[in-house]
Amino acid sequence: MAEEKKPIKVTGDNSDRKTVERIIFLLAGLLLLAAIVAALVDYLESLGAGNINDIWARIVDYFLRYIWPIWKIVAAIVSLLAIAGIIYNSWKLRAINIEENKIYNPLPETSVSDGDAVKEPKNEKWEQVLKYANSNNASDWRLAVIEADVMLESLLRTIGYLGESVGDMLKSADKNEFLTIDDAWEAHKVRNAIAHSGGDFQLSERETKRVVALFEKVFKEFQVI
Repeated sequence: MAEEKKPIKVTGDNSDRKTVERIIFLLAGLLLLAAIVAALVDYLESLGAGNINDIWARIVDYFLRYIWPIWKIVAAIVSLLAIAGIIYNSWKLRAINIEENKIYNPLPETSVSDGDAVKEPKNEKWEQVLKYANSNNASDWRLAVIEADVMLESLLRTIGYLGESVGDMLKSADKNEFLTIDDAWEAHKVRNAIAHSGGDFQLSERETKRVVALFEKVFKEFQVI
């Protein structure tokens, strides 16, 4: 009997909980302070309208001079903590999505070698890459690398990496979550060499198969092929 696959469980860290509790206490303190100030103003107004303007001016001056600068610092700290929490949680969610995709969306494997024969892939874009790689035309070999790099860019954006280019997204990747990142870098550098040199770039059939195999390792890791 096949072993039943269990869903991934996410447990929060104690440090994260403590940080959230501190933020809540801080906000509650600020609300309490605001309530105290409001009550003080009402009390002063009840003493008489004759001196209220002068008293209110002093309160405002004291607030702006001593309390407001501290309040701004506290608000900035709370904002930075919130941003850090969002970034941290986004990384954890992306890692969870990757692992769930590997468990619940397994796809048949394909293979590329230095030989002539390859298995028929299920991914149409990857099928076209292999067709170019197995061609006898040198221009098709360059297309194989370029099209594989387009697939890599689409994969990185789907996972959630940010950046204007494949290089930018790879720079932001975590090696613990992206085991084949070195293969992705090596293959992408060949693509850049082709793009910058155009038809002058000399790409052999053997080198084409090697680079496409690097892309294949990446796509297999993320269950694209």
